[in-house]
Amino acid sequence: MDKSKTIVICVDRDNDIGEKAGLDTPIIGKEASLSAATKLALADSEDSDVNAIFYAISVYDRLIEEDVEAEIILVAGDKKVGVTSDRKIGKELDEVLSKFGSDTAILVSDGAEDESIVPIIQSRVKIDSVRRVVVKQSEHLESTFYVIKRLFEDPKFSRTFLPPLGLFLFLLAISLLFGMSGQVMGVVLAFLGIYMLLKGLGRENILKNLFESAKQSLYSGKITIVVYICAVVLILVGTSKGILGIAEMPESSEHIFLGFTYYVKWSIWWYVGAALAPIIGGIINMLIEGEKIVRQWTILFSVVASGLVIWGGSECITLLLSEEPLVGYQYLFFSILGAICLYLAGVRISWYARDAITKREREV
Repeated sequence: MDKSKTIVICVDRDNDIGEKAGLDTPIIGKEASLSAATKLALADSEDSDVNAIFYAISVYDRLIEEDVEAEIILVAGDKKVGVTSDRKIGKELDEVLSKFGSDTAILVSDGAEDESIVPIIQSRVKIDSVRRVVVKQSEHLESTFYVIKRLFEDPKFSRTFLPPLGLFLFLLAISLLFGMSGQVMGVVLAFLGIYMLLKGLGRENILKNLFESAKQSLYSGKITIVVYICAVVLILVGTSKGILGIAEMPESSEHIFLGFTYYVKWSIWWYVGAALAPIIGGIINMLIEGEKIVRQWTILFSVVASGLVIWGGSECITLLLSEEPLVGYQYLFFSILGAICLYLAGVRISWYARDAITKREREV
């Protein structure tokens, strides 16, 4: 009966073997692997790949003792970790497997990058075992550091969570310096609420697009640069008004949610104005350039309608807490009714504009 063939694969994804020890890969065989580990240890005794290579050799020795037909190979990627290094690893594996062939493999790695390495090997040979080698006294520290490092390097994570976290820490520092924790918490909640709203609606790139549009407007001399400046001023004023609004809270009420409600109540129309400024500027530019204005009317009225609903909701909450529920419900009802009317008016104007443009084009 034929013995099963097993290869012990030690992977150096960032090519420390080549960069530090000056060795070419793939490296095949126990003696060559021992020599490579020694050279790498002399070049950098703290490199974790040294431990991984020696561990791979010990695994190979145990297989030989168990009368398993085995071979040990060292493959390396590239210092540019990613697609380049992974393709190099795959190429070296193909080269080794074409020469020796194998039924199964045992993977030995030096860190937490198994999720990147395993698919490369698994697509070429069956993996029986994955052994991760980390120095015992620093295993948890290294794993934690690696996870944090990967999260901070991940564009999706960093762009999604770091901006609001940074804003929170910055405003928290201000609150501690000036003794305005209540007011600052209201501002933080307001910004986080706006961010979560934009994120939930898939509109998180609005601010980025606004900055890009402002830059283009500055270079092209369009009027929108002026309205963007107006929008920024309105946001700053609205934020200030919101903070002052928190001070209007009843002294007996110190709930964060109520503070946020007062902040919204006093600042919402300034924010609505800030949102309208770029829209109005865009409409003016389109009029100057003779472009068709259709959906912009719906957007404009929708912004005002949204502001009306939010304002009505904040008024309702403050009146409910002031034990005037009937008046609060009236505010909420009429604000919702007004918002619906505004939205329908915007839709109707857009339809009228589109019909007028279509009729004009037919006449031409």
